[in-house]
Amino acid sequence: MKILGLGHSHIVAIAKGCYELQHQGATIGAETITSAFVYLYDPQIMPTLLGGEGAPVINPRLAEIVAKEEAAFGLLSVGGNEHVAMSIAQPREPFDFVLGENPGLPLAERVVIVPEAGVRETMREKMASTLATLSALRRATSIPLFCLEPPPPLPDSRVLAYPQEFFRKAVDRAKLSSELFRYKMWRVQSGLYRTACARENITFIGVPERFVSSPGVLAEEAWGADASHANPIFGAAMVRKAMEIMEARLAAGAGK
Repeated sequence: MKILGLGHSHIVAIAKGCYELQHQGATIGAETITSAFVYLYDPQIMPTLLGGEGAPVINPRLAEIVAKEEAAFGLLSVGGNEHVAMSIAQPREPFDFVLGENPGLPLAERVVIVPEAGVRETMREKMASTLATLSALRRATSIPLFCLEPPPPLPDSRVLAYPQEFFRKAVDRAKLSSELFRYKMWRVQSGLYRTACARENITFIGVPERFVSSPGVLAEEAWGADASHANPIFGAAMVRKAMEIMEARLAAGAGK
């Protein structure tokens, strides 16, 4: 059973995790899995989206790849670091917000409290290309698609260990946002993914609870080799969740 993965930088951990599952002989029903992964920053398929009349469409070269692979289902890891870009450092006037899905979380002191709706709409603007890509990929194929939630933010220790991922030089600790604030921003982004997936008939796969450590950062078990990505352990768990859903659908005779 062929799996096709499409995505940006987070797709690397997904691909490595999937290859490990293949090596272990993982199956869906009675069929062993195979896979192919496409990095959407590959110059040969850039730009991903092309304009024209109506909604954007995916690059014809990418559309050809998707059709040629004849996969049973697709894994999408499109975008995913917008929450990091928006939250890693606080602006000149620090702010915080009440997270609607968990309003009991504490608020920072001596900062401006803004509405979550404003944060969400700013995030939506940052994710415009990501959300448009999800929609275009859905229109480009009829196979079941699974959107994989990006990993939660990494803790301060990882940010400080790899400062040049986010800053030109050493991190100014006074500007570095709190881990809890970064968690809230991740949840806002995940909410936008969920809404888009529900609209586009794409199944959203959330991060397993075991990978989220207090106060909302990526658990050490899943740390990748830098300050913003996860590792193949994380990738394999996400692929396995999608496989379980596909297996249940096939057992129920749904197929899709």
